[in-house]
Amino acid sequence: MTLSTAFMSGTFTTPGSPSINIMVTKKHLVGSRIDIDVNGTNNYQLITPTNGWIYTPVQGDKEPRPLAEDQFKAGLVQLDLHGPFIDHKEKGIKIEMAGKDTVDGSICYKLKVTSPNGYVVDYSIDSKSDLIVKTSTRVFQYGAWEDVITTYGDYRKNADGFWFAYIFTNLRGTTKYENILANVTVNDDHFKIK
Repeated sequence: MTLSTAFMSGTFTTPGSPSINIMVTKKHLVGSRIDIDVNGTNNYQLITPTNGWIYTPVQGDKEPRPLAEDQFKAGLVQLDLHGPFIDHKEKGIKIEMAGKDTVDGSICYKLKVTSPNGYVVDYSIDSKSDLIVKTSTRVFQYGAWEDVITTYGDYRKNADGFWFAYIFTNLRGTTKYENILANVTVNDDHFKIK
């Protein structure tokens, strides 16, 4: 069975703040939408193969605004629900060995993955479980270059038989998914600005 859509719901927590509800909807190579409910306001980020938008009324936005170029490039990579390692040559993705890494005491293989749009991500893959436990990349956001490191954990097979990491952590905070559904019906209109 091939993964065509994913719907994830859970919470996002930043240090010193209460958790907020988050919903992520993805359709393979069509779109990604992240909805975040903050103090009763609906904030969202949309990415399609042609553009990316962010709308954060909690930060004073009156209307959606285009994503910064690096954020859009990063989002484009996430539209591939199958990941960069499946059929990478056909997709024009370059993968190189980049040494080894240690994550939480585990030895990992480090792979440098370059997408056709030039976006580079280093993947640390646990040498025993073969699961992705960390990614790192460099992006230009908020007026400066920033190293973005994300760790992944609590891998589980969902009810549909697909493996997902249910916890993601980076400098901004931690996302914990409570429910992940695969191959649910998602209308393409879900990825349009409303």
